[in-house]
Amino acid sequence: MQMHSRPKEQREAVRQLLHSVLTRDMGTFNPERFKDWIKDVDTRFRKVGLTLVFNIRTRAVHFTIKELRTSRTAFKFTASTHVPFDDRDVVMKVEDFGQTSH
Repeated sequence: MQMHSRPKEQREAVRQLLHSVLTRDMGTFNPERFKDWIKDVDTRFRKVGLTLVFNIRTRAVHFTIKELRTSRTAFKFTASTHVPFDDRDVVMKVEDFGQTSH
């Protein structure tokens, strides 16, 4: 399924994430701020039937947006700016956020 055939709410959620990543300097994040930002974005995605999965490799953030119902990948992209931390510095799954202490 291509993005133009997705519901308007899902397209808008993806558009807002892309805009946010493109206009935000990801280099200003620390692991805690990044974790809070990801939780907020995922909460908004879940309201429209999507979830946000991310991976940090070589200090670049790789985003995968999946449908909650089917777990199919709806969209993927990589942040072109580098975060100043590695994958071991931040919780790697949104589902794990509830298991960590603040």
